[in-house]
Amino acid sequence: MSAASLIQDAMAEEEGGKKKIDEKDELEYALDKLGEGSKLLWLVFALTATPTLFNGLHATSYVFLAEVPTHWCAVPELSAANWTDSQIKNISSASSCSVYAYNYSYLAELGFEGALDYVSSNDNPGSESCTAISYADDIDGTSIVAEWDLVCDRTALRSSVQMALSLGKFLGASTFGIIADKFGRRTSYIAGALLLIVAGPFSAVAPWYWLFMVLRALIGVSNSAIYHSSFTILTEVAGPKHRAWMGIVYSMGYPFGMMILPGIAYLVHDWKLLQLAITVPAIVLLLHCWFMPESPRWLMSQNRRKEAQAIIESSYGPIYAANDNHALAADEKDDKNYAQRQDAKASNEQLSFSEKWKSLIELVRNVELRKRIFIAYFAWAATSLSYYAIALNVDNFSANRYLYAFLTGATEIPAYLVPLPLLAIMGRRPVTVLLFSISGVALLSILLIPQAETSAITAVALTGRLAVAAVFSVIILHTSELFPTVCRNSAVGTSSTMAHVGSIAAPYVVDLLGAEVWWGPSTLCGVLALIAGLLSLVLPETRGRPLTDTVDEELAEGRGIVSLKNCCSFR
Repeated sequence: MSAASLIQDAMAEEEGGKKKIDEKDELEYALDKLGEGSKLLWLVFALTATPTLFNGLHATSYVFLAEVPTHWCAVPELSAANWTDSQIKNISSASSCSVYAYNYSYLAELGFEGALDYVSSNDNPGSESCTAISYADDIDGTSIVAEWDLVCDRTALRSSVQMALSLGKFLGASTFGIIADKFGRRTSYIAGALLLIVAGPFSAVAPWYWLFMVLRALIGVSNSAIYHSSFTILTEVAGPKHRAWMGIVYSMGYPFGMMILPGIAYLVHDWKLLQLAITVPAIVLLLHCWFMPESPRWLMSQNRRKEAQAIIESSYGPIYAANDNHALAADEKDDKNYAQRQDAKASNEQLSFSEKWKSLIELVRNVELRKRIFIAYFAWAATSLSYYAIALNVDNFSANRYLYAFLTGATEIPAYLVPLPLLAIMGRRPVTVLLFSISGVALLSILLIPQAETSAITAVALTGRLAVAAVFSVIILHTSELFPTVCRNSAVGTSSTMAHVGSIAAPYVVDLLGAEVWWGPSTLCGVLALIAGLLSLVLPETRGRPLTDTVDEELAEGRGIVSLKNCCSFR
């Protein structure tokens, strides 16, 4: 879903691209030229695009790691009497998670035939929860469910395995974003790669559930660290000519990883071996760490010009060779600029806390902005919840998990491309409403399909997921344009937090609600998508509008407000 970052990047480029070439020194000019096509650009592209595969491999690995085998209450007394599983279930099972309250020591003495006669001639004694679980050997291999009894009243612990990954991604995005800004993009990238190389294989041999959860969260942290730092390096090196298509190709690694996963799972059935199979190959990232250069643009921002110059000259050739005095003058000029930036930074740091709070307060204090941000929160949370819930919903659809997981990744690819032509001919609001409507109608139509028609259910569900994945790019763009500069970052940042809330809630919706009614998760997602589409109707259109800096500018007459009248206007 990082294709949406391209749109934000384009906006930043539009605002910041007004700087003329003659205002840049030779070092910055050389970097811009390399971004148009060079050895440095292709090296960075290759080293940043390939690791996204690992993010995709882990995104839906839960579908295979946590497969639920048929289970029933264990009855030690009957097992000790050499009863078969079928006989035990016939006599004792009230449900998969409860057992009839018989005296099983007495029934074991009677034998199976005698127990049948006893049960048929006596009243039902009621039922009680299982104290132990037995599992059938009816899945392709092993799973963490049987490893740690993650069924019945411990079902939420199964869902928490996927939650830990999502929570780790959230923590990694915020933590390593700060690390990347302070210590460098390459440092963040290397830290994330090393964390994945260590946490991934160790999670396969974790003897305790809680340790597996911690390692699973660290895998999520590492995915975010690698994903975001590598994308930042790519955007800071690539020029406008290549940035858009490289960003899309970069994002393609994620769905390709999702498509590769079921192939690996088909060959490797033991959950521990599967976890090793999708994490041990990450050792190749050590080569990436060795060859990955630091972002020259970040180095220049930190006044580490000599290091930036060495990286740039490795592809560009000598920059100051013909005029060493010019090089010295450029360094002195940059020293002054750096000193000014540091003074400004020190001043800003004193104000940063209060300024951040001011921007957040501005979002909720102003009635118009409050309406906009609450609609954005709902749309982001609903989109993220639906995106992940449908991907994990294979058991409730009774679909072939290998085919379903493959198609989930395959439908991700067009989702990156669908918004581009739509946004070229339509406004943000109608595109958002259209995609939400397609998703909502598709997901709700599952109610009309018999449960046995798994192929039809799968096709319709993945159509809904494609639409909701596509709308993510649009709502990020629309949200960033709905708010002025003074609170734009807070609006997008807090909306992103709501998206993480949706992804964290998704496995609980799938497992707990799906246990009650198989169509529950998809119906909930469909309803949320339609509500999000209806709410988006009342937002003002932002296509073709210049961005504003202050709240007063944003609320000026003619810029539009949240209103039911907007429902009748499409442009």
